[in-house]
Amino acid sequence: MRTLDDILQTELLSEGDPGVLAKVRPAFIKLIQRLKDLGPQASDAARLQVFSEAFDHINQFEDEIETVERETILEAMYDIGDAVGLDRTTQYCEDWRGDW
Repeated sequence: MRTLDDILQTELLSEGDPGVLAKVRPAFIKLIQRLKDLGPQASDAARLQVFSEAFDHINQFEDEIETVERETILEAMYDIGDAVGLDRTTQYCEDWRGDW
């Protein structure tokens, strides 16, 4: 399993419109940093709250997010969740994703 540091070292959000991805990339960086700050002892509820806040930022751009960006964003979110032990089969990202 990849760690949060591994994910930070890779090209986050590499597929889709570069302009849109540049707008949402800061939310990913902040999400990863906040998860690192929470540490491994954090509850799933605390981790999920940080994801919810990241989606609040991303949802500002829902009119610009098309299918390719949606798939890229969700895959990256679930990869980050995997790194902190969240179960992607619960589809928790769908709870906060806007209309995109």
